[in-house]
Amino acid sequence: TGVQTCAPPIYFTMIVNMFAMEGMVALGKIKHPATQTMEKNLEHAQFVIELLQVLSDKTQGNLADTERKFLEQTLSTLRLNYVHESSADRIDTDLSDNQA
Repeated sequence: TGVQTCAPPIYFTMIVNMFAMEGMVALGKIKHPATQTMEKNLEHAQFVIELLQVLSDKTQGNLADTERKFLEQTLSTLRLNYVHESSADRIDTDLSDNQA
């Protein structure tokens, strides 16, 4: 017989939260858990947002209300932070260009 493991159950919100954390790291909002450094990568943040949007589209009508709301809130938070960080990068670039 095979070896049985007692792995904890996996919930939809855990999957969404995993990608939310990855997105926040990519936005430079929290430290990377492996390196403990702040690493901003807006391209990767955009990828995570798009990935969560695909997840939202593909699960439409199949989620519990709490799961749907959690996914919507997560997407909203990531999008707002993405816009903020994108704007901040543009302002920093414009200031650097004007000082040169």
